[in-house]
Amino acid sequence: MTEDNEGFVAFWRRDEDGNPYLIRGMSVEAARERAREKHRRDEQRFRDAPFPLYGLPPGWLGDRYLGGGEGGGEPGQERTKALSLVHGTILQRGGPMLTVETATERVTGGGLLETVAGMVRSGHAPDVKAAIEALGGRGWRGEIDPSRVTSDEQTFLVDANRVTFDVLAYQEEWVAWAEVGSLFLTVRGNPFDAENVELVQVTNLQPYIGGTRGLRDSVD
Repeated sequence: MTEDNEGFVAFWRRDEDGNPYLIRGMSVEAARERAREKHRRDEQRFRDAPFPLYGLPPGWLGDRYLGGGEGGGEPGQERTKALSLVHGTILQRGGPMLTVETATERVTGGGLLETVAGMVRSGHAPDVKAAIEALGGRGWRGEIDPSRVTSDEQTFLVDANRVTFDVLAYQEEWVAWAEVGSLFLTVRGNPFDAENVELVQVTNLQPYIGGTRGLRDSVD
């Protein structure tokens, strides 16, 4: 994407020979309005979540952000299947970060360790080593040493109830997952002390929306 002095934004791609070509262009204001509309849709998707969202208790002091989501279905009948809330810092290696994903079904997306965990728990791979080998075709071979991935269990309080999560950990990153009622919770720390994790239903999204808006304003 490029922006000229006349207030015009151009979006480019490259052909197989590496030559750039214009795919579309619009005014800077039109591009900004499109971005604002996307942000409004993203926020509304969280407000309209068809299932409870989980995060850290209100007393936890730290930054909060809206995370990603996943949906599916026919056009016009799309439904939200997963949403995540982020706690801490979203800058890589900038400090502790905890992501809590709530989903209506098992999903295998996310970072590498989370994808490995998803493949194992869904039965797409019999163990960690097989999952990592299968992911080699996606350019991830060698990024995780299977012999150094540890498997364990961790108990978290979820709405004041003790729930046992399965955990995979590698270096400073860990992924934990469990079924809570009809929902699937996936918790990822990178890094984050698992002993400090307590989950509650989030009834006030404003800290997450405010944190996301503040982050956008700081980079615009």
